[in-house]
Amino acid sequence: MLQVAKATFVRNTLVMIRAYPWSFVIGHILSGVYTVLFAYFAYHYVFGGQLDERFARYSGSSDYLSYAILGGAFYAFSVSTLMNVSRSLITELREGTLEAVLLTPSPRRGYFLGNVLQQVMRTVFEFAVILIVGAFFGLTLGGANIWGAIAIWVMSTGAFFCQALVLGSLMLRFRDTYITQNTLFVIMAFVSGVTFPSAYLPAWLLPLSQFMPLAPALDAFRKCVILGAPLIDCLPQLLHLGALSLVYLIIGVWGMRRMEKRVMESIFG
Repeated sequence: MLQVAKATFVRNTLVMIRAYPWSFVIGHILSGVYTVLFAYFAYHYVFGGQLDERFARYSGSSDYLSYAILGGAFYAFSVSTLMNVSRSLITELREGTLEAVLLTPSPRRGYFLGNVLQQVMRTVFEFAVILIVGAFFGLTLGGANIWGAIAIWVMSTGAFFCQALVLGSLMLRFRDTYITQNTLFVIMAFVSGVTFPSAYLPAWLLPLSQFMPLAPALDAFRKCVILGAPLIDCLPQLLHLGALSLVYLIIGVWGMRRMEKRVMESIFG
């Protein structure tokens, strides 16, 4: 499995360097930077530096800029993970290499592990750049629980990977990436508490945020970074994240197997 993961990692890295060396990376960084700038200008020039009293009650902090900047950085990280992993098989289909991938006896776990490791290398860089830019616009990390935040970041990577399996199977089913992924990303950005707490949402929309791994991951990450809370204080969010990961993993593995069988039947009759 590790050999397959290594081969996939090396191949994807070479493709990234030779085919589109910076376009994907810069695009993801810019989306996070735009979120940072939007939060900064909205806070200072629209809200006049004033916040609704409910914000501190819902978020646990009155530091809106750190709240929104971390939300933008984590959202960019989740989008990168979801996009790169979920598009892997349909990209093989479009490039005409899916038959070879499906017919080889190599374990699929190694293939997806290689994709995850390769995108982690990119998202670490993107995440760091967005945080550095955010530091110039009001992000404060003075009392952050760094190790707790890293642990949540790693667990979130696993959760987004499980969600990406479901998204990838839907892409294979509908032969579409643009509408499928962008619909999900817009919903995630709106209901997961990226720039404002989910508690502001209408009551009928609030349950939707509970199905997005980004929502509990962001809550836990902000607790560790903004409030400096120990990891044990984030246990409800981590249990929520773990439950969603398990559900998405079961559905994603089932969906991928079903779609692979469907693709094989369509190719070989």
